[in-house]
Parts: sequence; C-alpha cells; structure tokens
Amino acid sequence: MKLINFHTHKPQFSANSICIVPYDVDNYLANTTNEYNITVGIHPWNTENSEVFSWIEKLKTIANQDKIIGIGEIGLDRLKGAPLVRQIRIFESQLDIAAECNKPVIIHCVRCWVEVIAILSKAQYKKVPKAIHGFRAKPEVAKQLVDNGFFLSFGSALTHASPELAEALTLVPKNKLFLETDDTETPIFEVYDAAADILDTTVEELVTITNQNLISFFGAAISEPNH
Repeated sequence: MKLINFHTHKPQFSANSICIVPYDVDNYLANTTNEYNITVGIHPWNTENSEVFSWIEKLKTIANQDKIIGIGEIGLDRLKGAPLVRQIRIFESQLDIAAECNKPVIIHCVRCWVEVIAILSKAQYKKVPKAIHGFRAKPEVAKQLVDNGFFLSFGSALTHASPELAEALTLVPKNKLFLETDDTETPIFEVYDAAADILDTTVEELVTITNQNLISFFGAAISEPNH
C-alpha cells in the first residue's frame, strides 16, 4: 500500500507514494518526457486563450494514450477565466472526450457548484467517474456532491482545517475520499495525518481506503513505481 497523492503539481516521487500529475494540453504536448499516471485537460483559467479550441482538438487525439489516466483538471471558475458561458462550452467538450474514451474527470470548481452538478447529471455524463480536487467548500456542498456520485479530494488545508472543512471531511463516505497536495509543497504524509486526526482513524487505514478508491476511480490504469 502506498500514499496516494491524488492531484499534485509538485510531485514528491518516492517508493512509498503514487502521484497523479495534471498537465494542461499545451504543456503536455511540449514535454517529451511525460511520466506515467498523469491527467491532461484545459484548466478553466486558460479558457480565455485564443488557442483553446485547437487544444480541445489536440486533446481528442491524445486522450486514449495509456499514460493519460484521466481528463483534468477541467471545470468552472466564477472568479477567473473566460465568461461562464464559454467555460461551460469548453468543459462540456472535455466531458464528451472523457465519455468517449471512458476515462474519469478531475474537476476544479470555484463558486459553480450548481452548474457543475447540473452538467454532470446529464444523461451522457452520468457514467463518467468524477472527482472534485482540492475541496474547501461548505459541508452542505460536500453532502450534495457525494449524493450526486462525486469523489472528493482534500488537500493541505486540512493541516489547519476550519471547523466547516473538518465537518465536510466527515460527511464524505470513505469510498469517495482522496487526499492531495495540489500546488503546495506540503508532504502528503502531513495531509494524511491531519485527515486521520479529524476522522479519528489511522494513517494506515486511510492509505488502505485511498488505494482501494484509486482502483475504483481509475481502474487498472495506474502504473508503479511512479518516480
């Protein structure tokens, strides 16, 4: 069993961990040494870029590669990026790709929970495995998401968790939980340790749970070692 770092822009590769590393499409295409266990997508912050629709076409051509285990991070952000109508169009285009190639999606969402839940509830997307990364919203949002089939991944904010964030963590069924470091340099063990304290369990138990969830979410696509 290994520490699963579900989403990290600063991977801490070791024999004791598995890191899932996100790439934007343009960065992935420019990098000829991509490691395995990666996700690729168009971040909502980049939806204003004039090349974004050509990136969607490029994503279609690479999404079936074995090393790309998911589509992400993708999503909606009310505070940054293109107008929401354009973001939704780009988001749904990437969901179409994920559905077609039978890969899960990793979602960035800022103040667009109603829209994200509504979109992923459409018939053509219902079977796409979906996870919100870096969850920091209110407990009632967490409950609504898990009720709609989402996995939730919590990050380094757990190391100084507010009462609301701690409560949100307790509302997530264990079979829908991931932990991550995102763009921080916080050691992934510290995130597990903080989560274990909040959930009154052990790091070892969380490692077992997240390893099981990794297979449930990504299937047999995970490669080891990831360094």
